[in-house]
Amino acid sequence: MSLSTYLVASRQGLYLATRSEWRLLAAGAFFGIACAKGDVFAFRHDPPSGDEGPQSGRVVHYSWQDGELRERGIVAEGLDHNCHQLDFFDDSFFVVDTLNQRILEYDSGWTAAAEHQILPPAERDGPDHAHLNSIAGTVDTVWLMLHNMHRGLPSEIVELDRAFTERGRTILPCSGCHDIVPLADGRLLTCLSPVGEVAVLPGGERHPIDGLWTRGLTAAPDEIVVGSSLYGQRHARALLPGFLTFLDAGDFSRTGRLYLPAAPTQIRRVEPAG
Repeated sequence: MSLSTYLVASRQGLYLATRSEWRLLAAGAFFGIACAKGDVFAFRHDPPSGDEGPQSGRVVHYSWQDGELRERGIVAEGLDHNCHQLDFFDDSFFVVDTLNQRILEYDSGWTAAAEHQILPPAERDGPDHAHLNSIAGTVDTVWLMLHNMHRGLPSEIVELDRAFTERGRTILPCSGCHDIVPLADGRLLTCLSPVGEVAVLPGGERHPIDGLWTRGLTAAPDEIVVGSSLYGQRHARALLPGFLTFLDAGDFSRTGRLYLPAAPTQIRRVEPAG
């Protein structure tokens, strides 16, 4: 049985979890996490009503020490508080700037490199707001998730080249979807959040997780882990608990389930260093 370890971001902190237990590593409101060169980078924010206003978002650099996360500094700040997931690929970091419908790109040292405007800026709850929430990529391909609930459209995964020129789109069976995880066989895994499922693309193979809102997803050759929680209004989301569901990567059979005191937003498989 796998004893793999996972880092889970949530609006109630960063948690370290296995299939049998969890512990809180860092308090605060988090959303995205990226791992690079053995270190962890996490998007953290304060309420928009705080001293810094809506630009309270920052990316915090952590390193492992004796199995704990030690904060090393702030590598990006002044970001919108509603930024979502992070990723690291092709020796660059990427921040999903959800409100402004763009991707912020940084080099490996966190120097700003580019701003990729995916859609024109739009009012947060307006009909033109796609709620861009997830990114994944390789050296030559980038995938983005358009949530699309406020647009009254099904979610879409947009495929782009490394210069962020669109190649095509995959329409999903519902709106409100999250997460894009490339699999070893070249397919993509995603969360059909409102229906509590994950799906494999292309092909549309669907696997039920539970009756909750699936969000937070990671996959390895031996195991897939899916986050889920109740769906709540924004003011209540920091109060909601959640779950991690462990699946066999071959047949998607359930191999474990763990309660968390927080709703997962992004999950990474990690190996904490001593």
